[in-house]
Amino acid sequence: MVRETQGKRHAPGVLRYDAERRRVWICGRRMHHGLTGALLAAAGLALMAHDWSDRSFWFRLGA
Repeated sequence: MVRETQGKRHAPGVLRYDAERRRVWICGRRMHHGLTGALLAAAGLALMAHDWSDRSFWFRLGA
């Protein structure tokens, strides 16, 4: 017997999260652990590059 789960849709057809199975689907394709981690790392690098001019504040103590 195959069970269908109701994933939470954040954007119709683009991003879906299946909480029961802890899976992420983007454009109907299941994201695997390694690829999901790579996408998150790329997003973090993009944010860091965007805020590069503020890097003097990143490690300032007592700011």
